[in-house]
Amino acid sequence: MIKFCATSIVALLAMGGVALAESQSWNVTEEGLSGIKNAQGVWAVKSEGGKISGVAELQLQNGSPLGYKIEGTSEAGVVTINLVDRTDGKKDCVWTGKEGAGFKGLAGDVLCGGKKTLLLRASH
Repeated sequence: MIKFCATSIVALLAMGGVALAESQSWNVTEEGLSGIKNAQGVWAVKSEGGKISGVAELQLQNGSPLGYKIEGTSEAGVVTINLVDRTDGKKDCVWTGKEGAGFKGLAGDVLCGGKKTLLLRASH
């Protein structure tokens, strides 16, 4: 009986740890370097501890869908996220977002292949 109770408590604690993961929807806008909007949509984000993961569902200005996976970290107000498997063909893309002046949310440059490619704004 004691072993059963201990096992039950461990299982409940493990389930509680899963419940601590926070799921959010982030509104996202990607802009080209010229300042013209490239895409808008949402990120379905799961954050646990300092780790962030999820999927992006955006729409390009021409109406085509844009999707990718997000994987990254949040530390001391700075979010660094890899934009993985982008359907627009951009490779090795990493966004570093910080709280922006005059903007509620995070903003920062996206580097693809080491080159500044986009500006991304996200609010949640």
